[in-house]
Amino acid sequence: MRHLITLIAAATAVTGLAVPAQAADCDVQCQLELQQQNAVPRTSFYDPPAPLPWGPPGAVIRKQATSDYAVGPATRIMYHSRTSAGRDVAATAVVLVPVGTAPAGGWPVVVDAHGSSGIGRPCAPSLMKDLYHGNQMMAFVNRGFAVVAPDYAGLGTDGRPELVNKTAESSDVIYAQQAARRVRPDLSQRWVLWGHSQGGGAAMGVAGRQRVHPQPGYLGAVLTSPVADLSEVADHVAATPGYGAFAAMIAQGAHFSDPRIQPRRLLTPEAYDRIGITAVGCLNAAFTAYADLTGPQLVTPAYSTDPAFRKYLLINSAGTRPLGGPVLLLQGQADTVVPVGVTDQIAKQQCRLGTRLTYKTYPGLEHDTYPWVQGIDDGAMPDILAWTADRFAGRPAATSCTR
Repeated sequence: MRHLITLIAAATAVTGLAVPAQAADCDVQCQLELQQQNAVPRTSFYDPPAPLPWGPPGAVIRKQATSDYAVGPATRIMYHSRTSAGRDVAATAVVLVPVGTAPAGGWPVVVDAHGSSGIGRPCAPSLMKDLYHGNQMMAFVNRGFAVVAPDYAGLGTDGRPELVNKTAESSDVIYAQQAARRVRPDLSQRWVLWGHSQGGGAAMGVAGRQRVHPQPGYLGAVLTSPVADLSEVADHVAATPGYGAFAAMIAQGAHFSDPRIQPRRLLTPEAYDRIGITAVGCLNAAFTAYADLTGPQLVTPAYSTDPAFRKYLLINSAGTRPLGGPVLLLQGQADTVVPVGVTDQIAKQQCRLGTRLTYKTYPGLEHDTYPWVQGIDDGAMPDILAWTADRFAGRPAATSCTR
């Protein structure tokens, strides 16, 4: 959930976000033009073979060296992943590696599970010149870590991502780091996971699977403002002025996972009429399109009562099972997307479940960083880097949990 500059003035007054005056003047078309300025050409690289030949998860379909990004040279990969139903699916990712010769054992790997970028084909971070949050990726690279950054299946490829589906997105994360090693044999087998917001939920899905089916080399996970209680977050964004786009995207992601869930039933006619914008416009355009819709103007009563939809939210709430640790959980106290109280409860629950957890909150930090406000993603970076380095150094992780 980055680069949000389009909340209208009315929403700003309610949420307290300080939005530059020019943001209210940038309509959907304006946002699409800004999006295009940051876009990398979408080439046939992103078209999966049709039909997709079966391959084991993590097998590489294709690779491509590129200098398209502001951060410098990188490698794109397309690889086999799995949907939440276990079907073979093509997914894409980017690999960034420090300059120079890898240390003995290979470059230590940080897997970056990104926050919400949108739900359409153009919304893959690997199709953005700035990689959506390339400055944060480079903070790891500059410390000597390679970065593997999955797009999530559907972003960049077929435009049908299973948004906030912890099973699908955690598969994309796990198999991205496996595929990256097949392309870059100078990568270490050891890896740490960082997930922010939507990606925090995906990372919790990975950590939850780690307790049941351990992945080789996994050393722990950093979670910043994770979408862990999906039911709570889905209700919060539907009721909060300015955040209507999230509700529309969650409804679509649920439909892509379970066709019984129909966005037309969950969204009001006015909200549903705008849903086509999310196929071509990423987060900023979507937020602009939905900025004036909230509550009963945005969602129908079925949003709160539809059995299939509510079950989807419940089973994809990633904080309900113990996580393979150690885990560093970080939360901004000024977060208006994932409220601190929600993450407080997740921390308490994980302690009860026996997860080795360090939990820290930060006064004044919002959900994301914009020119006018600092978010947990940037504000906590010194702690994230230090904790990550400690994992690779073999130092024991502290815990905030008390018996």
